[in-house]
Amino acid sequence: MPIQHARHVNLRAVLTQLQREGLAGYEEQAQHLGSVTGQQLAAMDQGAPIDASFAAQVEWALHRRRGWMDELHGDDPLEA
Repeated sequence: MPIQHARHVNLRAVLTQLQREGLAGYEEQAQHLGSVTGQQLAAMDQGAPIDASFAAQVEWALHRRRGWMDELHGDDPLEA
């Protein structure tokens, strides 16, 4: 599933960025992103499916355009 792959790659990049900004751990990161628990976020980070509503929530929380989670972003600063 290419969309799930992109969502997982982007979620990993988002979580890495949040950790750099001082939000350590799934509970704090989930609270910042909204709509999921730390346990749900951990499961998604470890390969559980990422549904469209959570992908849209991440985009909103990070001020990204709709559909950003569904695409790979090799030149995006979050990938650095």
